[in-house]
Amino acid sequence: MISIERQIENGLATALAGISGVNIYKSDTEGQRLLPNLVIQASIGSEEVIPYSGVFRCLATITYATRADTTTRTDFDAKFQEVLQVMYQEPNLASALTTATLKVFLANVTSESPDIRAENRTWAKTMSIDISCTSI
Repeated sequence: MISIERQIENGLATALAGISGVNIYKSDTEGQRLLPNLVIQASIGSEEVIPYSGVFRCLATITYATRADTTTRTDFDAKFQEVLQVMYQEPNLASALTTATLKVFLANVTSESPDIRAENRTWAKTMSIDISCTSI
């Protein structure tokens, strides 16, 4: 059985697959990660409601990174907004992440944080997504 974290990462990767011009990587991707990229990482937290309920709170992050010397800040921000727009798709993100083996009750973007990495001249921005889900 695939872990809840991998199911969430797979669902987010599928949702983001329509965005052109970026490489999409999950946390278990080994080897070189080419820019521009989206890196998806999910981690499972504590059970919600009551112990042994099977409903877990998970945190997922999506980091968009690209080279600052070949991409303008305006283009970088526009691409990040395109990624963010996918998180607000219809009917909703929770429905998009729900599969035959994962039921997502709630999924919402809770924060974003910009980052300029001077040592390798990249723009990067991360969004955090709170998810409540259970394995089916």
